[in-house]
Amino acid sequence: NVFHPNKDMNKYLYIDEDELLAMLSPEELKELQSEMDVIIAPDERVPVGQRQKDQTEKPPTGTFDHRSLVDYLYWEKESKRMLEEERVPATLLPSATSDIKEKKESLAPQNSTSQTKEKEETKISDSTLLTGSSAPEESKVNETTEKPSGNETNLESTLDKIRKNHPSVSEVNLNNIENIPKEMLLDYVNALKKNKYVKTFSIANTGVDENIAFNLANMLRENRSITTLNIESNFITGKGIVAIIRCLQFNETLTELRFHNQRHMLGHHAEMEISRLLKANNTLLKMGYHFEQPGPRMVVTNLLTRNLDLKPVSSEKEVYSTSCVCSSYVSLPPQIFKFS
Repeated sequence: NVFHPNKDMNKYLYIDEDELLAMLSPEELKELQSEMDVIIAPDERVPVGQRQKDQTEKPPTGTFDHRSLVDYLYWEKESKRMLEEERVPATLLPSATSDIKEKKESLAPQNSTSQTKEKEETKISDSTLLTGSSAPEESKVNETTEKPSGNETNLESTLDKIRKNHPSVSEVNLNNIENIPKEMLLDYVNALKKNKYVKTFSIANTGVDENIAFNLANMLRENRSITTLNIESNFITGKGIVAIIRCLQFNETLTELRFHNQRHMLGHHAEMEISRLLKANNTLLKMGYHFEQPGPRMVVTNLLTRNLDLKPVSSEKEVYSTSCVCSSYVSLPPQIFKFS
């Protein structure tokens, strides 16, 4: 038999490829696909990273949701749990009172009359501690549990003076005061919008969150007296810090801003935004934050140096103190900030 190419190839012209593919099993289709990938040369116009076929056998779980991914991270769950624990008021547990009772009983004298008196005193002290009596000894215990930070600022009277624009209030220090209601913090921020005498506002370690940070940003757009703002050691995210920096382009009085040691990491994107937005401000001289990225760190350092050049310096001591603050947070030597 003689092979005739044209005659023998004619029988393949009218083959239904779809019918043949429908007859193949899934395993045969995969094998055919792998053979076709080997035979067909890859398209040179397609990037190298996209030429490899998808070998993922796991079914898709849906569209990518960044918020859901962040919520499942360990540090996010830990921050929420620790936030709830820190917002719980500090109270004296019954176990602590029982320990006090046992210690007093062990140190009591041997005679029966003194022992009975000691037991009665311990019972009275236990009841007064749990009920919150105003006896001298018990009040000391309550003071240490209610205000362990030692900050004796009267929240209500200070807020009232700020609202009335009292000239005697030039510095508001709420640092480390535990269990301040968020509504009261918002009242402080809103009261400072029209205040003309407060120069320093410090709310470090007071549980400030992102919502309060946004209100702080709106306050800085209107306030024209605050020169120092301290919001360190709180729960502000990168969005809240960026919002505050964005409003600094409308503020020409703030010279020092501290927001280091937040529970949430700001992230590289937030640091880039901070360095970009700070270009519109010419008055900020000190920034309390350690940048993780070297790029934004250098940009912010140069911007603070530029603002120092624009500011009329009264003495050489002021220049050195400002340079030391800047260098301590951006990890650069103070010599860079010296001027001729």
